[in-house]
Amino acid sequence: MAKYTVFGGRGFIGNEIVEQLRLQHHDVWVPERDDKSIFAQDLGIVIYCAGNGDCQKTPFNVFQANSALLADILQHSTFSRLVYMSSTRVYMNGNETDEAADLIVSEDDGRRLFNLTKLVAEELCLKSGKDIVIVRPSNVYGVALNSPLFLPSITRNAINNGHIDMFIDRHYEKDYVAVEDVASVCVALSQNDAASGKIYNVAAGYNTTAEEIAEVLVRSTGCTVTWHQRAFPREVFPVTDIASVLSLIPHFTPRNVLGDVEDMVSRFKEQMESR
Repeated sequence: MAKYTVFGGRGFIGNEIVEQLRLQHHDVWVPERDDKSIFAQDLGIVIYCAGNGDCQKTPFNVFQANSALLADILQHSTFSRLVYMSSTRVYMNGNETDEAADLIVSEDDGRRLFNLTKLVAEELCLKSGKDIVIVRPSNVYGVALNSPLFLPSITRNAINNGHIDMFIDRHYEKDYVAVEDVASVCVALSQNDAASGKIYNVAAGYNTTAEEIAEVLVRSTGCTVTWHQRAFPREVFPVTDIASVLSLIPHFTPRNVLGDVEDMVSRFKEQMESR
């Protein structure tokens, strides 16, 4: 049994990590915000999945959550290993997605602050001289009733309204990875000595289009769909390379988002009925 400290452990991904760690009988601490005792005790293994993506409304909170707090922990806290949760969004509009690929920051990306703060945090980890692991998950999905994320939002609308408005092109595609898969890989990497000092993509390894997801929701809920034509900045997500994580965790078999959407609908209905 090991001691873990999970920053962001009450969030969507962090909560799943905490649950999996506790199932393994580890001692898990989730610090409250602004708890100064994080600098006065041994944190054991740190998993840092705190973060903020609202670049328009709270840009300084984005910086604080994604980079500044991490910098303080790297400099002033005691820990045996730190796993930092970054994002495969850093590959947007690029040509390659292996962990050593050159990255593009697009001028017309309204959320480029998110990418920049994640990359700053990654570089601080790599330059810190500490035992660190960097994880770049793709678009994480799961049952989260109040989540503003794409999949939970359209699933709620399909169930509650019998209709979904799609404000993206039907051919728009991304890689989707289950929250359970992200958590299990993070836990496994936190315990693997060979992972130290490296970056790992955690993804399905293939893209799924918005149209494919909409078709499953129509079939499982009977909802209707309206596709709205809108001009958006360029957002192209190349297929994510997961060779590195497979080399270290060869049994990693990502769940398929299309196979999970119908299950998500059932679980959403059950949770809503029990509220």
